[in-house]
Amino acid sequence: MHSILTHTKMELKLFFRETLALLFTFIVPAVSFIVFAIMFNGVSYGGGLDYFQAYIPSMIGIIIFTTAFFSMGLQVVIDREKGVYKRLKGTPLNQSAIFSATIVKGFFAIYVGAVEILLIAKFGFGTNLTEHAFQFFLALTFCSVTFFSIGFIVSSIAKRMNTALGIALIAMYPMMFLSGATVPLETLPEVLQSVSHFVPLTYVVNVLRDGWNGTLFASDALLDLGVLAGILIVSAIVGIKYFKWTD
Repeated sequence: MHSILTHTKMELKLFFRETLALLFTFIVPAVSFIVFAIMFNGVSYGGGLDYFQAYIPSMIGIIIFTTAFFSMGLQVVIDREKGVYKRLKGTPLNQSAIFSATIVKGFFAIYVGAVEILLIAKFGFGTNLTEHAFQFFLALTFCSVTFFSIGFIVSSIAKRMNTALGIALIAMYPMMFLSGATVPLETLPEVLQSVSHFVPLTYVVNVLRDGWNGTLFASDALLDLGVLAGILIVSAIVGIKYFKWTD
């Protein structure tokens, strides 16, 4: 346990030194949320949801994506390229402690980012927060774990920082704009609505909205939960087979 705590402190220290990770985890989602709230507050969305019922979960979904790809997947590649993990092999730290610390860092970033969005919504726009906090917490945690597994696939495929960054940036645009996280899917052309079914963040957005609005355990949520569970299983298998802490 002591080794996990020690490495977690190091991971958090490195996290707060990474401008790119901080930008995409805390700044971009918060600014987007504020801008869209000013523009679209009062507009109704699919299922009769107002802006905050639809887009508090959506922006937190973006935080999950950016954390998994930029703060975890990309950072692991950077640290591996710099030889951080190779040097750690000569210390009492083992791979399980490194893995646990990386996961803890991911949850820390997501939970802090989620609280940031909630505070903006509550005190910046005076909106009521969810009455289904437990369902939303379950949805948030499940979606986070699923995207962590995808982030580790990125760090399994990419051997260099530039490659990992390219993958993250290429994935960012469909994740943000074809998932319903920023633009309502019903406003997109039919062909793009069809493409959205192949974007993992689409299912995260749906599950987070279900948790936020108290319908996580309804039958309509089963498909989205099942797809994410499938992604988690496949990603875990691929990650276990191909992921390496050192070259």
